[in-house]
Amino acid sequence: MTTRNTQDQTDGWILTPIVEIRGVRHAMTMTLDGMVQTRSGDLTVDEADGIAAMTSALHAASRAAAITALRAREGTPIEMVTVNIAQGIYMVMPAGENTLIATAGDDAMPMGVVANTMARQAMKLGEQLMSVSPRTSDGAP
Repeated sequence: MTTRNTQDQTDGWILTPIVEIRGVRHAMTMTLDGMVQTRSGDLTVDEADGIAAMTSALHAASRAAAITALRAREGTPIEMVTVNIAQGIYMVMPAGENTLIATAGDDAMPMGVVANTMARQAMKLGEQLMSVSPRTSDGAP
């Protein structure tokens, strides 16, 4: 597992349960504005950076379209965005405050298992982020 983030959340525990599922090619976490947090080892830094930027735009556009089309109240969160093409499936969901988790896989990937595992890992990530000790005004823990 490779990462570009310096926080404690960067260990493989986030993505390993996802990438171990049959049919999953890669997974990653990113901020809502498209900055890579963690990536599975088979993604290069450049690939991950591009995917994160495009996923940020995909998530924002999907949310805006869904809110308008479904006449949902402004601020309604997305539970999942799924893109299915001939080469496979790409799934994205929120994973805590300002974070997304994404998985790409082939058609053999069991979407229900992957979605459940992503949600479980997203919950764990969100819990970890909320349990970080607050900093004092001078930046010291």
